[in-house]
Parts: sequence; C-alpha cells; structure tokens
Amino acid sequence: MLRTTVPVEDMIYVQGDANQRLLAFLRKHYGDAALLGAPWKGDWEDTEVEALRPVTRSVCARDTVTSEGHEQTLLAVCQTLDDAATVEPGRVDLYVLRLGKDDDEASHGGALAQPLANDPLEVIAQRLQRQYGRHGAPGTVQIVQLGPQRHAFHITHEEHRRGHRRIWRSYVALHNDRLRDVAQYRDHLDNLAQHGCDGNPADCGEGVFAVDFSTAVGDSNAVDGYWPLTVRASGRDCNGPATEYYHLIFDPRQRAYPVPDDLQRDGCADR
Repeated sequence: MLRTTVPVEDMIYVQGDANQRLLAFLRKHYGDAALLGAPWKGDWEDTEVEALRPVTRSVCARDTVTSEGHEQTLLAVCQTLDDAATVEPGRVDLYVLRLGKDDDEASHGGALAQPLANDPLEVIAQRLQRQYGRHGAPGTVQIVQLGPQRHAFHITHEEHRRGHRRIWRSYVALHNDRLRDVAQYRDHLDNLAQHGCDGNPADCGEGVFAVDFSTAVGDSNAVDGYWPLTVRASGRDCNGPATEYYHLIFDPRQRAYPVPDDLQRDGCADR
C-alpha cells in the first residue's frame, strides 16, 4: 500500500544492475507485489472517504536519458482504480532518478564516470498522485524529447462532459530540479455524442464538430533548452471547416509553452 502522506526517501541503497535497483525502488514504495514488466494489484488510500480501495498499478513509462552529462531514469507508475465511477480520474506517479555519488567518488570519475555497484539510487524529483483520465484510468504516458537535453513525460488523457469528448496532451518536464507542467492543450475535441452522430460531422447537421490536433517537435532554435512546437488543427470546429497551424515557443519567465486560447477552442467546448 502506498500511503500518500509518507514522503519518498531521497536515497535508496541497494546493489545490483539497473533493473534490480528499480525493482527494489518500486517494492520499497509500493509493496512486495510490485513488478517492472507487468501490472500488479494493491490498495490505494483514499483520504477523502478514509478507506482503502483496490488499485492496479504498472510501470507505464521508463527511459534512461542524459542531461548535463549525467544519466537519469525517468519512471512513471500508472494507477487504475478498479472500482472507479465513470467520471473519476486515475493517478500517475512521476519520478526522476539517478545513481548518486559522494563527493570523493565524483571528483575521481567526473560527470561521466561509470556508476559503481554501491552507488545509491537518488530521487531527484517526484510528483505523486496526479489525476488524469476517466473511469479510474489515467490514460497513457510516454517519454519524449523536447530539447537537446530536455526530456518530458507526455501524458495523453481523456474526459467526457455533456456529450463532449476531449483528449488532452500534457507535458511534464524536469526544470530547475522540479517536475513542472510545461504545456497542456487538446489533442482532440468533439461533440458527436451530444448529437448521437457516429459519422462524418459535416453530414450530421448544424452544431456538430470534431477537431484533431497533431504536434511536431522542432529540432532547432531552442529557448532555454526547449525546441518550438508546431500544432496543426484539422477537421470541423463550431465555426466550420478548420485547418490552422500554431507555433508554441517556450517562455522562460512562465517556465512553460504559452498556449493561445483559439487553439483550445474553448468557445466550442462550452456550447
């Protein structure tokens, strides 16, 4: 059982290869049933109702990346509530880990020194119990590159409201030693369920819309280490056929990509 009120320790001292260390990390925080390559059952402490609820957990994203000469492991644990209501979100725990070194070892080996067998696994940053998705499931998590040495958790999650379906794209990245939301905008928006329309929105009468948004990550002109994003909207929105491009540039002051209101199509979503 993961008690959300208990902080994760900064250092995990366990020997072995990368898989053995990560498995030890998971079992320390999620119990002996935790697995690296398959889902496992457990309990979740719901503090709102003061009860334990059944949950299925899994490592839903994992990658080893290099940042400023150090190897880091990005790890996501997805949690699906087995008894959730339709509107209830799932949960995601995000971690950035690395093999730590004391000052003496680091001074002999430098930033690119090979990890030693007795190096502790260090938790650089974490975000626990963040809510995404619906029906108890948090959606999907991938690890993507947003800059020369900027990597992010890309979380895709869905919500339904009053006949509207919205699919969100969220980027969470390590920035100044903290995991931050650096962008969030829509991947898809429609109101087909509201009209009982399963076909082409253009053939289903007035007021029906369906818009897809695709994202391309640039590979040059980085700002504060983040490449620009190009988002293409296509389909039919509440004003008619729509094909538009949006260029998102990272703003160091906001520590995020500003997203224009017209990309989100809030006017359509509120109808």
